[in-house]
Amino acid sequence: MELNIGNSVFPGLNDKNGLMICGYEWGFSEADRRLVESGEEMFYDKDAVTTFPNKSPAHGERAFTWKYDNRIIKWFSLWGHPLSRDGLGGDFEKSIIQTNWCNSEGHKINENYFQKLTEFDQIENFIFHIKQFEPHLIFFMGSEMINVLQHPLVSEGFSGVMGMPESKPSIMQKPSLHRRFKIGFQEYEKCNVISMPHPSSSRGLSDDYISLFSDEISSLILDLKRRKGING
Repeated sequence: MELNIGNSVFPGLNDKNGLMICGYEWGFSEADRRLVESGEEMFYDKDAVTTFPNKSPAHGERAFTWKYDNRIIKWFSLWGHPLSRDGLGGDFEKSIIQTNWCNSEGHKINENYFQKLTEFDQIENFIFHIKQFEPHLIFFMGSEMINVLQHPLVSEGFSGVMGMPESKPSIMQKPSLHRRFKIGFQEYEKCNVISMPHPSSSRGLSDDYISLFSDEISSLILDLKRRKGING
């Protein structure tokens, strides 16, 4: 099975015990779809070295227009851990690996999320990447994934790598003038899991609401940085 990742691997940083950003499946933005439909060839350099916040060496300037990436990068700033898009950044940027639960690509998942994510091939894809990277901190970018993680077919393979769960999923909401979304946390022997609303398709999701969880999320990022010897 081949790696299904969105940025380069940096030994000692994101190859093991780093921070994993995991979405549902690879997106296909409307702007990129229009480029394909127009017949225009999209720049892509498969050998370019990239970080999650700066994929422009591989994809050109259009990498800076992707709503999904831009929203996540903004969230990290709200939590007090900004991501640099200047070159390859520093060790924190290089400690991040981006992947998706599914190895498919689409503008959106049309079928039931739970059904899609529990297909044998998709579970196999997810667990393969968990085994490969053994992340210390996982951000699920989609609220359904923490629920699917509890499914026996998934939890057995996940716990075989990350150890047994040390807590049940804790699903939190906070008082807000904006629409309230559920954010989940779960601790395993070897990693912590955070489940976020989907960055680019959750209607009514405000940055102000996301910032309310800064204390809980920042402490987990700080723990990762300490383990990696990253300042800041």
